[in-house]
Amino acid sequence: MKPPINLRLKHLYKLLALSVLMMPLLGISHANSDFSGRWEIDTSKSTALDPWRSLAIEIAVDGDQVSITRQYGGGSRVAQESMTVDTSIPSQTVEVEGWWDNRHIGAYLGGGKEQTVSAKWVDDGQTLQLNIEMILETSQAETPVRVLREMRLSRDGKTLRVLQLRSSRNQPIVRVFTKA
Repeated sequence: MKPPINLRLKHLYKLLALSVLMMPLLGISHANSDFSGRWEIDTSKSTALDPWRSLAIEIAVDGDQVSITRQYGGGSRVAQESMTVDTSIPSQTVEVEGWWDNRHIGAYLGGGKEQTVSAKWVDDGQTLQLNIEMILETSQAETPVRVLREMRLSRDGKTLRVLQLRSSRNQPIVRVFTKA
């Protein structure tokens, strides 16, 4: 004997409600639309940028694809690093133009200018978390380096705080950006 239709619908509604409640726990998250755009560094609120004088980040979000371009300026010297990552896959290899965070220390991107990147949205789409592995070349040798970069969007969508931890550096790097 089948249960009455009302009882079957009641169970279906419970299952649907439970599924909706479980979605955040499954890591299904997408970007806040305020991420896209151009962001300019606020040097007064940021870790020193030496030897650069300016840094801008261009972010474009299209579904699971996130394009990030970091543009450095320092007088007549300029440099940029661009990558596009897919947040729907666990890890990917991306080729970038270079690693310009500390050009004055004589460390350059090695390993064919490739980085292995894991990218995911956390905090209900308010934070893009990038786990980056790369090889840096110095005058002494090639060194593997891990970077955890979190790009955290403020609730009002006007400030982007980029926190960076590097295996080669004891102190975290904190950079604060405002929407251009």
